[in-house]
Amino acid sequence: MKQEDKDDPRVEESPSALNFEYNINRYGVLFLLAIIFAALAGLFSSGLFSSASEQNSTTTTNVNYDRFERLMSESEINIAIQNVRAERYIVSIGDSLLENYQMGDIRPEPDSMYSKSGTLYLIYNAADIKPPLSLWVSVTPKKPGKFTNTIKVNSEPEITFSQFVWP
Repeated sequence: MKQEDKDDPRVEESPSALNFEYNINRYGVLFLLAIIFAALAGLFSSGLFSSASEQNSTTTTNVNYDRFERLMSESEINIAIQNVRAERYIVSIGDSLLENYQMGDIRPEPDSMYSKSGTLYLIYNAADIKPPLSLWVSVTPKKPGKFTNTIKVNSEPEITFSQFVWP
């Protein structure tokens, strides 16, 4: 058998496949690093850019929350009430928060609570609490998307804040 009769052992490579592999190697690492830095910064959950705070126009109520949430992952919203003089604090939580999130623990527990027209009302007797009052509400997103939530204390201006829930 002659050498010429044997098949050529070289593999013929496609230039387009080689270019594709080269670009994946070149830019894939950058893409993965961008995802890692975004996660560390809080783009997908808790982190540097995720934590946010909103205050009403009279600076009597402050809400601390995470801008970005993950679906079915519990987080907390802190409502701080200061410089409000009343016999009782009535904290109303808007319907968007109730429809799109599963409510968990509420600390401290309210003296009473009720729901009316899609709004949850938490009632605290002022005599039982030393100001400032700090409420912690545990919430778990039920569906992905961007949601605008409202919280109001007594007759003070309401606070509106937005959260984005990743699937």
